[in-house]
Amino acid sequence: MSISHRTNRLKLVGTPEVEQLQNGRYELTVNCTTINRREDWYSANKSRIFPDFGSLQSAEMSIDGLAPRTGEAYADMRLISVQSSAQGDLYIVTLVYQTIGATFVQVKNDDVDLELNGLRRVRRTSIAQAGTDIPTDDKDIGVDFIDHQIDAETAVRCFLSSYKIDDTDSYREFERTYIQAGTLSVSTKNLAEGVKQVTTEFLVTEGTTVGPVTARSTQDFQGLKTISVTTMQDKDGNALGADGATPVHDFEVFSDFSYPGLFTVANTFTTTPTAPFGRVANIAIELTKAPVQSKVKSTVYVFFTTTSTIESTDYKYDSASGLWSPNDWGSVQVTAESAIPGTSFNVSKALRGYRSASSSITGTIDATFGLLAEFRYQDNTRLSSANPITFEAAVNPGPSTPVASKWVLDVQITPAFDDVNGNTYYKKTIIVTDAIPAQESSSGGPYD
Repeated sequence: MSISHRTNRLKLVGTPEVEQLQNGRYELTVNCTTINRREDWYSANKSRIFPDFGSLQSAEMSIDGLAPRTGEAYADMRLISVQSSAQGDLYIVTLVYQTIGATFVQVKNDDVDLELNGLRRVRRTSIAQAGTDIPTDDKDIGVDFIDHQIDAETAVRCFLSSYKIDDTDSYREFERTYIQAGTLSVSTKNLAEGVKQVTTEFLVTEGTTVGPVTARSTQDFQGLKTISVTTMQDKDGNALGADGATPVHDFEVFSDFSYPGLFTVANTFTTTPTAPFGRVANIAIELTKAPVQSKVKSTVYVFFTTTSTIESTDYKYDSASGLWSPNDWGSVQVTAESAIPGTSFNVSKALRGYRSASSSITGTIDATFGLLAEFRYQDNTRLSSANPITFEAAVNPGPSTPVASKWVLDVQITPAFDDVNGNTYYKKTIIVTDAIPAQESSSGGPYD
């Protein structure tokens, strides 16, 4: 006697096929033959041989229904496919069932890839009977997440980026895609003077960046929020303007430099009364070297800072002696006077662009042996007297010698950029000479 399936009108052909699926699910394929192969395929008779999609393997059909035998029925085994075909003289109905319950179960383990700059992407597909509600914690894109773990690794948090639902009369299939939060991309643009602009694109949450933030924008990538952050860094990847004291760049140049001229002041006659001509004094000023402008090797240091003022330490940067910008040149005040009223001499000499290493001179000359005391200036007699003559050449030496020292030639501060919080960053440049070379005669310059 043949065995029937769900109705007396469907007789089993052979033995049903069973396939074990992932996560405790099964697929059952049942082949049956009909009682009246000539008429059962009619539209009027199709309800005799075609059960409803989603109906249980154990459910009796409405026409000539038949309950399963003990132990025959699988739990939650629902019809997903049914079709008929002619095989020789037999009219075969093939019914396919799968385990589909009232709660979502994954159809297989997750699909995982790492294509997004090494970020993990997880695809998870679950199945439940038709009409099952989607879990509320699996639908909020960019908010809902899973902590995904492979083997014994530390779990990685991945956020829901998209989902889709495949509804049939038999089942509801729910596919979700999760993406790991993190850095999607980093791009670098080299700017001038040791500065680079770094743009980092984050997925879901903004990560750590280095340097002042000059731009920030939010967009969308595969359903998730992306945050693009632009920062300013030095060439080594340090925050630009972090302390304002470390240069981001330096380079050598030749800079204009003015050597001051040199003058000397001397008393060219002895004032010792016992020596010949000891009663004569002569104050002479001689220009021994003219001012000259030359090129000197210098280093330009570039800084970025939030300070808009020039600091006193800027003048001493890189062991410089100070800012080379003389505001006082050498000069001489010559005076002479005797005890006789109306017998005096006074002259001032300002020597722009000159300096001197001479010291001030003071002295007294006496009339001796019946001869007058005589005071001369630049070899010209300016005062004679039978009484003693006191004289002085007060020397203002002007600036010190620049030779063999390093000097700051210029400090400039200009606005460079503003960050997203409205803070202004400034570019500061300091020009520092090498040790100033000595002046060379009969040469084209200090670097011949």
